[in-house]
Amino acid sequence: MTADDNILRIRDRTDAEALLGTNNLFDISHRLLGGAIISKQISRQQLQFNGNWSHNRFEKFDQMNNNAMMLTGNWRWFLGNRLEGNMGANFDKSLSPFLFQPGIKNIRTQHTEYFNLAWRYHPSWQIRGDYSHFNFETSNDLLRFQNRRENRFELDWDYLSSSSSSIGLQYRHIRGDFTSPIQTFDGLFTENSYIQNELRGKIDWKLTAKSHAIFSGGWVERRNSSVSTSDFNGINMRLSYFWKPTGKIDITLSGWRETVAIQSLTANFSLNTGGSASAAWRVTGKTKVTGDFSYNTQKFDSFSGFLNQAGFGNINKIITASLGLVYMPFHGTELSATGYYNSLSTNSTLGDFDARGATISLRYILGRQ
Repeated sequence: MTADDNILRIRDRTDAEALLGTNNLFDISHRLLGGAIISKQISRQQLQFNGNWSHNRFEKFDQMNNNAMMLTGNWRWFLGNRLEGNMGANFDKSLSPFLFQPGIKNIRTQHTEYFNLAWRYHPSWQIRGDYSHFNFETSNDLLRFQNRRENRFELDWDYLSSSSSSIGLQYRHIRGDFTSPIQTFDGLFTENSYIQNELRGKIDWKLTAKSHAIFSGGWVERRNSSVSTSDFNGINMRLSYFWKPTGKIDITLSGWRETVAIQSLTANFSLNTGGSASAAWRVTGKTKVTGDFSYNTQKFDSFSGFLNQAGFGNINKIITASLGLVYMPFHGTELSATGYYNSLSTNSTLGDFDARGATISLRYILGRQ
């Protein structure tokens, strides 16, 4: 159960009375979820299936009620002593977040099929290849310009140390097509295809027995078929640091500067800079306290008029913070309570928002863990 004082993320310059019939944006939502996880090992081959279904109900804004489904299947295969990989598929049908689509019900469907392999041709060297096909569709006709398909190819070359650290290079090639291009208010058409190439360095290094760092950074180029102003070239990087100062405390710090193609904005992109911090403290064997904070700035560089009409703005600052308590009274049973704060500051014509809320959940898992 979630209680939120602006559950649909309505902006402060929006006429909520005309849109929703009320200026009181508080609501309580309920989520009932059930599913199963099945794992099976046949010789060295490992099979796993995960599936769940949920019913999501809003007490006041019941027009947002929906059913969601998630299915995943994976075969981790081994061939000899040096060749291994994964083959599988994922399917997800759920309600899109309201962050950039305030008060709009949009059921998104995503499915991915993938195959990858890793060849450890030397005790300290490995080559990895990956192919995945991604498909994204929306249920709302106004948002059909989001619909797209992507084919992703990836090649990695890694050095593996005896301490399980690694350093390597990664090349990624993405070919995408937007399946429902539309005409924007200024007469331009949204792009219907794009090509992206990335060349990155990767480091995953165990600094000490209690800490390690992960770095990824390099050059990214994106070319769009119809509107060259949406092309970009730039340096992307992300650094994460994991620290375990005691046996009961985990801390994660992250920072990034990334040119990100926005999922709900056809082939447009934003320059994202920000950072995050999260911590978990296992107070007792049955109790854990968690905390998270993140700050992200998005700067959009093209289609400024269209973005403002869609409620995105040219510059967005997003803050998210949460504090939670998890209690596990019995084996397989988990009771959690979380309070959170979420805000968006933007130069969009729709204005800003801030929201406060709390979630309480009870979960029980029957079976071997």
